[in-house]
Amino acid sequence: MERDTNLIKQYIHTLGIPCVGIAPGTFSIPSYPQDICPLAAGEGDARYQPTTLLPSCQSVIVLLFPYYVKDPHPYNLSLYCRSIDYHTIIHHYLNEVTCFLTQTYPHQDFLSIVDTAPLSDRYLAYLAGLGFIGDNNCFINETYGSFCFIGSILTSLPLKPDHPQQRECFHCGACKRSCLGHCLDTAEYDYHLCKSYLTQKKGELSPMEIQVIQKTPLVFGCDICQDVCPHNHDIPETPIKEFHQSRIAYLKKSDLQELSNRQFQQLYKNRAFSWRGKGILLRNIQYLEEVQSNSEQRQNPNTKNDPSHK
Repeated sequence: MERDTNLIKQYIHTLGIPCVGIAPGTFSIPSYPQDICPLAAGEGDARYQPTTLLPSCQSVIVLLFPYYVKDPHPYNLSLYCRSIDYHTIIHHYLNEVTCFLTQTYPHQDFLSIVDTAPLSDRYLAYLAGLGFIGDNNCFINETYGSFCFIGSILTSLPLKPDHPQQRECFHCGACKRSCLGHCLDTAEYDYHLCKSYLTQKKGELSPMEIQVIQKTPLVFGCDICQDVCPHNHDIPETPIKEFHQSRIAYLKKSDLQELSNRQFQQLYKNRAFSWRGKGILLRNIQYLEEVQSNSEQRQNPNTKNDPSHK
């Protein structure tokens, strides 16, 4: 069992994936709320039962995919969606690992998942000894901070599990003080005014929700609670080459408004922000333009009466 575990980890490291751990296939459901996510596929106990997806599951191979890249200014997209869609990148690597596993262990079962599966990937990563969950609900790795995606492979192989880390975040309060929607003010994370959630929420938003979006220039996602986190200070850039390639940091209204919905999907179908469509992006851009326009009017109150500005 230990020999197989080491062999699998060594192979994954040869692919350039720096962090891998093993979680058990069955475990106790935590008695406290875990990484509440309004867009998660699963709810309740289903998020902690790998055997519902793979009945023969005895182990879960958990891989971290750090994605931090220092982009030049300006940018108005959250860091996680500036590269090619991370689902595509992660599935590519998980397929590579699964091919190796099926050739090495032809009579075992394997099922790869990313965050569209119902399981709590952050809790799996915690059980696999890859880090801990911070006060901002982000999973934090000691080397790469919270800028990490998580992919897993459920397997019937009885692998030796790693041990969860016995540590916590610094509890410095930086994320709570900086959260634009004050989502962390109570003991239980309240996502309803999280900017990242609001930039993906369908339909017209309330004045309060609009105000949250208008607090920073990002039109999709929000990185505030990660940017201020001391666990993310001086972290290295990702060693995974795909996250450095074909990056888009900024979207302009002119990039989108002349596109049909079909053209938008053809142009941006391989981007993590495309799944909500161009309408929501244009809506968010409009909210931010209103802030800029109001700011310019306050700075130049006579502009609207000046014929040269008509």
